[in-house]
This record gives sequence, structure tokens and C-alpha cells, in this order.
Amino acid sequence: MKIRNSVQAVATALLIAASATASAGLGGLTSLIPGGPSGGPVDAEGFLKNAAVAETLMRTSLDQLAISLATKEEIAQIDALKKQAAEKTDAKEKGAVEQEVAKSEAALLNARDFDKVASNEVKKMDAKQKQKLAGAATNFVLAMLKDKELMSQSSGILSGLGSNPANLSKVGAIKDAAGSMKNQLEVAGALATKVPKLFAAVGVKNPPSKASDSPVEIAD
Repeated sequence: MKIRNSVQAVATALLIAASATASAGLGGLTSLIPGGPSGGPVDAEGFLKNAAVAETLMRTSLDQLAISLATKEEIAQIDALKKQAAEKTDAKEKGAVEQEVAKSEAALLNARDFDKVASNEVKKMDAKQKQKLAGAATNFVLAMLKDKELMSQSSGILSGLGSNPANLSKVGAIKDAAGSMKNQLEVAGALATKVPKLFAAVGVKNPPSKASDSPVEIAD
């Protein structure tokens, strides 16, 4: 019961965060921000590093969830998109195709009945498959928590950059990172209450509850 309550609390918080982010855009978050002009120094570099970690974690966890739960035909379609992304030399074009990969993975996962996955499909998996699915589900929830935290920091970071002229060159990168976090929450937000349904079935006893929790390393 304790595990179930913890999972439900995390899922509800993630769903509220994703819904609020999708409707609010990048504005209206300043009141949530520690730091900035009235709250201490702004760590623009730290924000960008954390954003890169969160983005990588979201993409890899979606990818691993899709590999664990998709059909061979669906995986082949995703692999074709990945190949397109790998062939792009322009960074923006590459990023656009990678975003399509994430959208495709999220869409096929959203089409799954996670109650049935937890009660039926997981039972057919061997120990290694369950371990990979457990790691992917854990890292997905952690990525959502990181994105939520970063989105709540983005407005304060941007408004505080003016206090240090050396940080002004980072404005574009921070706006891009904030936009990426928003996109991730919009793409994966519908999975926020679905993925945690897997925890009990795959043996996750202590799901992440805060952005600073450590990700799970998933062996090949």
C-alpha cells in the first residue's frame, strides 16, 4: 500500500506539472523560482548542464520503453526515423527528426493499455527484460521530475541573467533548453500516470520522488 500511494502521488504530481506547463508556456513561472535578481546568484551554466542531462534521460528512457513494449513493426518504423536523424548534418534538422522519434515512441506507448502490460505482458518477460523495463520506467519518471524542476527555474534564470553581463551570451541557449523541456513535457505528459503502473510488476520498490534522485544504469 505504501508503494502504491507513493506511485500515485508521483504520477499525480507529474500529470499536474505537464498539464500546467502545456497551458502556461514559458511564462508565469517566476514566482516559483529560487534565485534570480532577488533570490541569489544565477547559475546559468549549471542550468544548461542539468537540462542536457534531463533531455538525454527522457530520450533514452522513451527509447528503452518503446523497445521493451513495441511490436517488431513499430520498432522498425522508429529505427527508420533514427536512421534519418543520424544522416542529418544540420543540427536543427537533426533535432527536428529526433523530436519526431520521441513523438512516435510516445504515441505508440500511449496506445498501450498499461494495466494489461503490467498484469499480462510483464509476466511473459524474463528477469533481464523486466530489469530493463524497470530501469526505463524509473528513468522516465525521473526525467519528468527533472523537466518539471527545470521549467520552474527557467523564467528566474532568464530574468536574472541581466545581473551578470557575462551570462548574456547564454540567453539563447537557455531559451532553447527551456523550450526543449516544454516540448518533452508535452510529448510525454500523457504517460505520466501510465508508466508508474509498471513499477509493482517489475519490482520497483522506491520510485524516484525528486529531481535529484539518481538514474538507473541499464545494461545492454
